[in-house]
Amino acid sequence: MKRLRWLGFLAGVALLFWILRGSDLPAVWQQIRGLQWRFGLIFLFYIVIFGLDTLGWRFVLHSTAHSNVRWDRLFRARLAGEAVNYVTPTAWIGGEPVKAYLLSKRYGVPMANGMASVVVAKTTFSVSMFLFILMGIGVTLFTQRVDPSVFRWVWVILPILGVLLGLFLLVQFLSPFQRIAGWVKGGLKEWDEALVRSYRKSPRAVLMSLGFHFLGWMAGVVEVFLILRFLHIPVSWATAWSLEALWILLKTGAFLIPGSLGASEGFLLLVCAGLGISAVSGLALGLVRRAREVLWVGLGLAEFSRG
Repeated sequence: MKRLRWLGFLAGVALLFWILRGSDLPAVWQQIRGLQWRFGLIFLFYIVIFGLDTLGWRFVLHSTAHSNVRWDRLFRARLAGEAVNYVTPTAWIGGEPVKAYLLSKRYGVPMANGMASVVVAKTTFSVSMFLFILMGIGVTLFTQRVDPSVFRWVWVILPILGVLLGLFLLVQFLSPFQRIAGWVKGGLKEWDEALVRSYRKSPRAVLMSLGFHFLGWMAGVVEVFLILRFLHIPVSWATAWSLEALWILLKTGAFLIPGSLGASEGFLLLVCAGLGISAVSGLALGLVRRAREVLWVGLGLAEFSRG
């Protein structure tokens, strides 16, 4: 796994270097520099996105563990887990045990309930992402004229993502913890029971979690819209939604690269070109978002280091 992580990281660095080498960096920097103090607003706006996703987790946790951990504490625990997800090539699931561990260590939430809550929240997060992408594709088809090269990627990755999500949901009812870690003696049966119980006894909490995660994805559209406006690139809300939905879909194919480094920027340029947005503006958007991500990941890793 360590070798895979380094290979993915090096591949991402090489791809990002290739993208930057072929770009008009002075023009990109000129656009980014024009943000000035507005970058602070972009940085702070992420609290809205991340806060909505934290509420999505809180509904599940409360119904699963009957634990009323404060939102700000969950925010910090989730921030630490997502930072681990960001820097490891584990299909964005390597940080989930971190969240359960922090809940257990800091706030006394039983590991069985903590793990059940993070798995269910990850499921509602992923399903809401899929719904957001589907609606975004619908918006794109009805309101945008997109280069066919973009949809050649879409029709390949979309069904694969749908199948993987279906399998992820199915396996949760097949005693996954006991199957994955069968060599560990005791305790895991309780984890599996807590997971299934979360769906069967708390469907309202699951739906609320799904709803708040969906709002989190929609807040991402607002972020894209604001960044482009701050970069003096006027776009409609439909274009911002199309860009965000297609970008999220395509970069899921690079889950083995930590932070989708390089691949995220490459797919963003592809989507921007398909929507008629210049490469300079697309790369400026990507680098601004990357800078915002790195800063928040740094905060998350600092939170994780607290143990």
